[in-house]
Amino acid sequence: MILGFIGGIFLGFIFFGGLYWSVNKLPEVKYPAVLMITSALVRMAILLAGIYFIAGNDIKKILSILLGVVLVKIVMIFTVKNKSAS
Repeated sequence: MILGFIGGIFLGFIFFGGLYWSVNKLPEVKYPAVLMITSALVRMAILLAGIYFIAGNDIKKILSILLGVVLVKIVMIFTVKNKSAS
């Protein structure tokens, strides 16, 4: 379960880090909708493949992975909120 949690943290950083990168690139691209759709599809594919390969069919590992992803989401929300406030 610890490996699932660590894997979830890693996958969360990939997912939400990719989202942060995509949103910051929006003003620079010619077609922002294409960037966001492509980014969303790639990020979801990586997340789902990671969950599949790390957890297999073990529900406890799936829950620990999701806990790690949610933890990263909470950290990213506070980090971005504090960064934009200053």
